[in-house]
Amino acid sequence: MIKSWLEKTIIGLDLCPFTSKPYLTGKILLEELPGNTLPDSQNNFLDSLNAFQAQKKFETILMAYPQWKISFKDFYDFSEDCEDQLAELGLGDEFQLVAFHPKFCFEGLEFSNRANLVNSSPYPLIHLLRIIDLDLINMSVKEAESMSFGNAKKLELLSELEVLEHFPWRG
Repeated sequence: MIKSWLEKTIIGLDLCPFTSKPYLTGKILLEELPGNTLPDSQNNFLDSLNAFQAQKKFETILMAYPQWKISFKDFYDFSEDCEDQLAELGLGDEFQLVAFHPKFCFEGLEFSNRANLVNSSPYPLIHLLRIIDLDLINMSVKEAESMSFGNAKKLELLSELEVLEHFPWRG
């Protein structure tokens, strides 16, 4: 399901213009991690991080937790813990972490606001990308973050049917 979402929604709607080329050249690692508890998920995150660091083939990794039925708030707390772990390991300047969740909601927005769809995925998901890859495309972390707000405008133009086709878990 993550592959389909990536192809149809992220690439298909051009929500991230830097996804298509690495995806088509096999540079995006898609992992569906087992486990449905916080300790399992933390261990799986660290194991995936270590394996990702040790390889050179992939530029970015999507770590999906399809079995983990966790609220958005709790998953967001988990993603912040993962960011803290990156900092503790001295990797905070090496990686950018982005959290995705079926019920993603930006602070201060109503759940129904389409801007929330920018970070909505079929399962709880952590996207880790190397900051150096942002540097190679001459984009700052702030510019990458602001791109998601520009995508909200694209999503506003979708019909209700298109929203349901791309984000059926939100319906």
